Amino acid sequence: MSNSASSGSAAAGHTDRFAALADARRRTLLRLVHERSPDRIGKDDLAAEFAAVTADTRRHDVSADDQQRALVELHHKLLPRLTDAGLLETDDDDVVRVPDEQLLDDTVFAEALSGSNRDLEATTLDALFEALADERRRRTLAILGDRYQPVTTAALARAVAAAEADAVGHEVTQNRVDEVRTALVHVHLPLLHEATLIGYDDESGRVSYEGHPRVRTEWVRSTDGTPAIETASTDADAAPDARRSPFPL
Repeated sequence: MSNSASSGSAAAGHTDRFAALADARRRTLLRLVHERSPDRIGKDDLAAEFAAVTADTRRHDVSADDQQRALVELHHKLLPRLTDAGLLETDDDDVVRVPDEQLLDDTVFAEALSGSNRDLEATTLDALFEALADERRRRTLAILGDRYQPVTTAALARAVAAAEADAVGHEVTQNRVDEVRTALVHVHLPLLHEATLIGYDDESGRVSYEGHPRVRTEWVRSTDGTPAIETASTDADAAPDARRSPFPL
C-alpha cells in the first residue's frame, strides 16, 4: 500500500473516531468498557453499569426497566457508532471488548477518556472532538502548531490548499486558495475557535494556535507531512524561524 493510501486510511480512521467521541454518552460507555479491559463485558452487565453511572446511583439500585432502557440505547444508538469507528468490538455472545489493536497501539484515545478528564464539562469535550472530526481542521491545527505568531487567513488557506494538493504554496491557483479560505472562515475556524483550539479574530483575519492539554500530536498529524506557511507579503509578520511544536508528546 502506498504512503498516500495509508495516510488516507489513517485520516479516515481518526475522523470516524473523533466523530464517535463527540457525544458524552458514547464516551461514558467507552470508558466503562476500557475500565474492564482486557476482560470482556456482557451487554446486560454493561447496560446495568451504564444506567447506574448516567443516573449517578449505585449499581444495585438500578431497576430492571432502567437496565432494559439502557440496553436498548446501547444496542441501537451507542454501540453501533463506537464499533463502526473501531473503538469497540462485539461478538455473537453479546459481549463487548476493546479491540486488541486499541489496547496496544491507540492508548491516547483511552487517555482522553481517563479520570483526569472528568473535570471537563461534557459540552467542552463534545466541542473538542467535533472540531477534530474533520481532516481539514486537523491539518489546519498542524500548520498553525508550527508558528509562534498569528497568521493571516489568506496565508493559512494557501498552506492548507497546498497540503491537500501535495504541492507547494505557489503551485496552488488563487481560485483554489479563495475556495479554501471561504470554507475556513465560514466553517472550520469558528468550530476550532469554539473548541478553544485556536485564537481567531474575524475582523483582522488573524489566526493562532492556542494549545490544548488533551490534543496529541498523533491526532492532528495523520497525513503525509504538513507544509510550512510561506513567508510572503500576505504574512509578513511570520518569520521563517518562528517555529514551534506545541502539541504535548
